[in-house]
Amino acid sequence: MSASRKPTPPPDMGGLTDDWKRLKDLRDRETEKDRDQDQGADGDATAPGAPDVTGEDQEAEPAPRPRSRPGRSRGGRRPPPAAADAVPTTVRFDEEEAREVARFVLELQDSAGRRTLDKAEVIREVLRLAREHEPTRKALLRRLR
Repeated sequence: MSASRKPTPPPDMGGLTDDWKRLKDLRDRETEKDRDQDQGADGDATAPGAPDVTGEDQEAEPAPRPRSRPGRSRGGRRPPPAAADAVPTTVRFDEEEAREVARFVLELQDSAGRRTLDKAEVIREVLRLAREHEPTRKALLRRLR
């Protein structure tokens, strides 16, 4: 390579600044909407007609976002165990049944409005449901007999 060759200049990214601003605004609006929905569902929101707090009584910082209910983000009551604490269990399916299970998990994911849902989580919740819900337990026993 000769010393007379100039390096390629970086691409012009000036046109993307508006896109980044729109994305940030969209995220901020979604966060506010989620916060409003969480407060409305938990009953933390101010009731209509309640006096507004102004002046010295108003907090300088916004109140911290309430902690989500246990398992709300995962759909279950408990998070999955950490890898170090987990006991691995294998469930074997033939190819056709594996495809059916994968489709079913995707349908559950869509119906639940979740971004991610894995087979292990579904199996854990089905087993919990069978242990805690007597009609489900009886239906499982009928299948296994």
